[in-house]
Amino acid sequence: MATIREPRETVREEVYNVHLEQLLRRYGVPARAERRRRRGTPDVRVELSRQDLILLECKYASGESALLQQLGGRLESHQDALGIVGVTYPDGFRYEDDPLATLEQADNLEWWLYGSKGNGQALLRRHRGSVMDLATHIPGLPLEIEGQDRVLQATGVVRYALSPASKSVGSHSRIASLVAEIIAESDRESDEKAAIEIASLVLFNAMAFQDRLAGINRAVPTLEEVIGNGVSGLRETWRMIRERIDYVPVYEIAEKILAVLEKAPSAIAEDVLSNLRWAVRQTRTMEGHDLSGRLFHTLLTDAKYTGAYYTSIPAATMLAQLVFTDWPKGADWGDYTWPASLNIADLACGTGTLLMAVATEAERRHRRAGGTDTARLHKALVEMSLYGFDVQLSAIHFAATSLAMLNPSIEFDQMHLTVMPYGVDGERINLGSLDFLIDQDSAPAQFTLSSDMATPPPEYTFWSACVRAGCWEERRAQCQPAAA
Repeated sequence: MATIREPRETVREEVYNVHLEQLLRRYGVPARAERRRRRGTPDVRVELSRQDLILLECKYASGESALLQQLGGRLESHQDALGIVGVTYPDGFRYEDDPLATLEQADNLEWWLYGSKGNGQALLRRHRGSVMDLATHIPGLPLEIEGQDRVLQATGVVRYALSPASKSVGSHSRIASLVAEIIAESDRESDEKAAIEIASLVLFNAMAFQDRLAGINRAVPTLEEVIGNGVSGLRETWRMIRERIDYVPVYEIAEKILAVLEKAPSAIAEDVLSNLRWAVRQTRTMEGHDLSGRLFHTLLTDAKYTGAYYTSIPAATMLAQLVFTDWPKGADWGDYTWPASLNIADLACGTGTLLMAVATEAERRHRRAGGTDTARLHKALVEMSLYGFDVQLSAIHFAATSLAMLNPSIEFDQMHLTVMPYGVDGERINLGSLDFLIDQDSAPAQFTLSSDMATPPPEYTFWSACVRAGCWEERRAQCQPAAA
């Protein structure tokens, strides 16, 4: 009598889709799996922002031909989706007893970008790796798909608004001179036109920053709520933010510029604010995931506004990765308090590019180590670990904005960004951060930009090394859980 073999039990793809959603969410990607099979329903949806929708279609590797057909259908039916991504699971996944553990430990998933906004991709570049690798890749898709076009479009809008704003200020000789003096005082910018352009960008940054801060802090009014009261309304709001929340590096110099605009004819002040408000509105609608920080950085690294050329993002990224390759030994990147216990300083930080790169690299390593506290990590890094020094007040302003815009949903209680004295002051000659070399062991530094807090607390000592190995245990004890 012939033996009848029972068919081997298999795991359905839908099970892995649900687990894929869970793991992506654990790694900070806002994913949602469709648990019901309905016609036209994608397997996994990822909404990076209102306009950045990524759809994932998933199948076992042997079903790739059917997957390609589904991807084509999704591309046609979801022409507003920024990205349509195909994902294949290894066929061996069908027979695993623990699908979640299998997916979590796998490093042989494959995925590729099939198309974007109704258009197929000419080259289907394949990626292979773990769910963590996929989670790291997805947030970068907006810039991968659109390249720098979206960033350049946003910066073009800002430049378009800065031009008439700067011209309005420049049309009044007394106001132009006073505004230029504010920039010249700290930045030593002798060209009045360039100084006014920097001042206009400072105002735009402060306005845009308020706009985003209002979205995470109910105590902060929106830009639209206070703009009707003109310059005085903005000054009152920015003073409140500086005194009650912090962000001194962002608002101290901006308030000084507003104080001058209050003395200007109303037509000039209105023209400046209306142009900059328009730019804030326009860039708000353009922005997608991870654009804010890149938008500001693209503007700030233009010598047109700052009179200097700063470190590029690719160079800073490479340097940050090189620094942390195989160092320090035994680092637990999965614990967000560990990276936050380091002391990391840029003694000529400019617009904060290197500090941004360090923060980004730390968060990438945290996710790869299975960490799920990227928001807390970023908050702890900015508040405890990252120190920036520069002789230009406007550069410190831009660095604070860029660091904060890396994650606009986080509110920071403090930032360690400091203007270093430079030049001759009576009998004393100040050399900026070079003054740290006076004492090889330690050197006191200004604790804050505020003049009334110029003397640092005794425990604040800055070491001659930018990153002091071996200090993390003592700093770790100071780390307190920070709300995201």
